[in-house]
Amino acid sequence: MGIVQRAFGVVNGLRPAGSAAAAAVRSSVTREEVDRTLSAGGARSLAGMDLTGLELDGADLSGVNMTGTVLRGTRLAGANLAGADLSGTCLCGADLSGANLSGANLRDANCIRTGSHDAVNLSGADLSAADLTGADLTRANLRDAVLTGAVLEEASLHLADLRDAKLPRARLAGANLRHAELDDADFAGADLSTADLARARARGTGFRSARLSRANLCGAALDGADLAGADLTEANLEGASLRGANLRGAVLARAELDEAVLEGADTGGTDFTGAYHHRAPA
Repeated sequence: MGIVQRAFGVVNGLRPAGSAAAAAVRSSVTREEVDRTLSAGGARSLAGMDLTGLELDGADLSGVNMTGTVLRGTRLAGANLAGADLSGTCLCGADLSGANLSGANLRDANCIRTGSHDAVNLSGADLSAADLTGADLTRANLRDAVLTGAVLEEASLHLADLRDAKLPRARLAGANLRHAELDDADFAGADLSTADLARARARGTGFRSARLSRANLCGAALDGADLAGADLTEANLEGASLRGANLRGAVLARAELDEAVLEGADTGGTDFTGAYHHRAPA
C-alpha cells in the first residue's frame, strides 16, 4: 500500500480530505505525523490530504506530491516546495511567505474567498518557472515574489499585490490582472497578450520588450512605466495614464488611446500606425 490510500481508511495517521473524519483533521494531524509520512520511504506524497491550519514553517516538501491537498490557513513560511506538485491545491489563507516554489506545479490551484483575510501570502516567495496555469490568486500577496519564467496563463490575479515582484519572461497570456497592484514590478520580456489589466496600478513598472498585444489597459495607471520596445498592437489604453512613461520604440499600431494621458511620455520611434487618440481634457 502506498503512502496515500486512494480509497477509504487512514494511512500513517493522516486521513484523506473528504473522508468522514475530515472535520477532525485540524486537531488530529500534527507536523510530526506529516514528517513521519514523508520519511516512511517510497513516494513522497500528501496528495488529497487536509492540512488545514497546520504549522509547517520551514518544512522540506521539495518534490512532494500534494495534488488536491487542502492548505487552508496552513503556515508554510520559508518552506521548501521546489518541484512540488500542488496542482488543484486549495491555498486559501495559506502563508507561503519566503517559501521556495521554484519549478513547482500549481496548475489550477485555487483560493476562492469572500474577503481579503483569506488571501494567500506568497510575498518574497521564489516561484521561478512555476506552473500556475489557471490558478486563482485573487487578492494574493505576491509582493517581492520572484516569478521569472513562470507560467500564469489564464490565471486570476485580480486585486493581487505584485508590487516589486520580478516576472521577466513570465507567460501571462489571458491572465486577469484587473485592479492589481503592479507598482515597480518587472515584466521585461513577459507575454501579457490579451491579458486584462484594466484599472491596474503599474507606476514605474518595467514592461520593456513585453508583449501586450490586444491587452486591456483601460484606465490603468502607467505613469513612469518603462514600455520601451513593448508590443501594444491593438491594445486598449482608453483613459490610461502614461505620464512620463518610456514608449521609445514601442508598437501601438491600431491601439485605442482615447482619453489617454501621454504628458511627458517619451514617444521617440514609437509606432502609432492606425492608433486612435483623442486627447483627454486638461
